[in-house]
Formats: sequence, structure tokens, C-alpha cells
Amino acid sequence: MNQPASKDKSPAPERDGRIPRPAIAVVIFGLVITVAILWISRHTDESTLEIEWDAKEALVAPDPEQLGNGSLALSRVSLAALSQNEYDELIYRVAGTVRINSGGRRATRIRCDVFSKAEGENRMARSTKLRAAWPKPSENLREQEVPETAFVNFWNGVGHRIDLPIRDVARRYTDIDLPIEVLWESYTPDNQYWIWNLPEGSGAGTATLPFVVIFQAENRPKGRIACSASAGPDRASIELPFRLQEWPVEDDQPNGESAETGDVSNVE
Repeated sequence: MNQPASKDKSPAPERDGRIPRPAIAVVIFGLVITVAILWISRHTDESTLEIEWDAKEALVAPDPEQLGNGSLALSRVSLAALSQNEYDELIYRVAGTVRINSGGRRATRIRCDVFSKAEGENRMARSTKLRAAWPKPSENLREQEVPETAFVNFWNGVGHRIDLPIRDVARRYTDIDLPIEVLWESYTPDNQYWIWNLPEGSGAGTATLPFVVIFQAENRPKGRIACSASAGPDRASIELPFRLQEWPVEDDQPNGESAETGDVSNVE
């Protein structure tokens, strides 16, 4: 006896021409990886250009000022600069050290301003989204380390970020074990200042407080350093004008024509 015919099975679904989702995910993942590699490569290339200053000059510091039984002084003040780039811009560094003797363990406050007064446009350089100035604000200065080098945003013919030395002018930000707070407050493009608060003063000796700032300018670096201090009822202030003697700044280590970096100053 013949078996009844079975019901027709539904036909296999036809392909609609769409790319399978797993394949799309693989393509997107590959694009993300490619973009990430390009971004890392670009920023790595920009951040590995180590630059040496074309000009370095030491300044003669003024005599210390009396602060009650103590003193306020500037020391190891120096200027450094790179030669101008193709846009007639240069960057220059002002570095120095405040030496404060509070005359005992009494609360002391020091403020130092560095004014850049180069002709034309001049402003503070930028470093990793912050102004190119050290030390950074900190409630405990003893815990802040001086970087070996510092990235500065500046077009030098190859990239917009260059790597400049810092430890040639500062090894540590303080040499005493007493608490120190350092502050930045309002921002002015051509003026950087630090406020150091020493609630116990400098103790029985003298505290050294280095500072470094880098400016970008269109003309010959010049300006003024002004520091003031208070310890109890006593006050003291000290000033030092500066002006780079070498002008124009010459590129003292030009690259040869075969250099892979092209015509960029002082790239190692």
C-alpha cells in the first residue's frame, strides 16, 4: 500500500546578498587597529626628537637681600634658546634657583615671576596640554621628581613636539625635608609665576628651590625675574632683568643634506 505523500518541506532560504555580520566586525576591528597603529607611530615619532639648545648663557645674579635674620637670593640663573624656525619663531628657556633662609622655623611665603618681554608675539610654550613650566603645582614638593627631558609643542620642521633637557639645570625641586607647597594661580601668556609656602620655613639652614619655564617668541629673548618673600613680619624682594646676548641665534649643529630628518636643527 502506498504511503501517503509527505507534506512539501519549505525550501532553503535564499541568500539576500548581505555581508555576514561577523565579516563586518572583522573589517571594523582591522580598521581600528590600523588607525591606532598610525596614531601611535605618528606621536612616537614626534616625541622622540631630542633637541640640544643652540645658545646657552649664564646670568650674573644680584646680591642677596636680607630677610630678618635670614636672606632671599637668586642663583644659577641661565638662558637657553633654539634658533628660529621657518616661521621666524624660536623658543627659549629661563631657569634659576631661589635660595631662601627664613631665619628659623617660621611660616614663609615666596613668589617668583618670570616676565617675557620679547618684541612681537610671545607666549608660554605648551607641554603635554599644560604650560611648559616646572615645578608643577603640588601640595608636597618633595614628592615631585624632575623629568629627564620635557616635551614642548613647537614646529621644528618635522614634528610639532620636541624633547628638551631639564635636568641640566635642576636635579630636584627642593633640598630640605620640611613641608613645601607650590602653587600656580591665574594664567597670563607672557608671565609665569610660582608661589612656595613653607609652613615651617627653611629650618636652620637655606632651602634651594629651582624653577624652569620655556617661552615661544618672535624676537630676541628678554624680560625680567622678580621674586619676593615674607617670613613673619619681615619682607624682601629681588629682581634680575635678562636679555639673550647671542642674536640672532645660530644653528650650531645643522644637519647634513643626507640626514633622514631633513633640515631640522639639532636632531639627534
